[in-house]
Amino acid sequence: MTRLTIETIDDLIELVLHQNTPSIDLRDVRFMDPYALLLLELLRFELADRGRRVGLELPKAGAVGRWMRAMGFAAQGGAVDGRLRDSESALQPIASIDEERNVGRIVDGFECRLVERHPLSEDGRRSLIAIMIELFQNIPHHSNADGSIADPHGIAAMQDYENSIFLAIADRGIGLSGSLALRIGYEGMTSREALRSIFDQGVSRFEDPGRGGELQRIARIVRSWDGTLAVRSGNALLYFDETGGDVYDVPEFPGLQLGLRLPRHILGIGMLES
Repeated sequence: MTRLTIETIDDLIELVLHQNTPSIDLRDVRFMDPYALLLLELLRFELADRGRRVGLELPKAGAVGRWMRAMGFAAQGGAVDGRLRDSESALQPIASIDEERNVGRIVDGFECRLVERHPLSEDGRRSLIAIMIELFQNIPHHSNADGSIADPHGIAAMQDYENSIFLAIADRGIGLSGSLALRIGYEGMTSREALRSIFDQGVSRFEDPGRGGELQRIARIVRSWDGTLAVRSGNALLYFDETGGDVYDVPEFPGLQLGLRLPRHILGIGMLES
């Protein structure tokens, strides 16, 4: 495997969690996106919870290894390497999302790091902030809605590329089907059914009119921008890009993980960089 991305990370999860491979072999990886990085981070916690010791072989490509360290993966909770700030290094390292009161500060930090590198249009800046607030708040609102998860371990990260800005958010909470199960009449839904209910019908765990529907609204926005959206929960993945998409079966994994790839021009990047 040379690329660890939205499109390939589930192959690794299948090998490690369901085929019980003894090690995570990333030696041939030459590119990794933030979505794959966050799932890799959560995979380590999942293995620890299962009492499994699995070796980790880091990429031989130096640039990928440096990027992972700069993103905070190898720091094991320590400080990230702030020296690695060139065009190939981390834009926004892994940030922890725990309580709702901290969401505003975290969003401000993500925005500031992006603005340091790229001038944004005002409309683009407001749109990105609104998306981040909605998605980051999803973790304290839903990941442990039934109180059964000791640590949902909500995290987020962001990276810039030649043609896009990539935002990723992930947790190890109860997932979409677990959240919807708290609403009468929606108990026992599969992950696929939960994804369809949320994105096709705008259903949420709240019965009150006007509450919920955030993920459906964001999906509509991303689609109108010809962006890419991946929403993974349990054993189902909703994925679409400018060519289309669907809901797919994936290896079982706890929580909710999201990846958004947004064209740079939507945020005004490029138009203001002449």
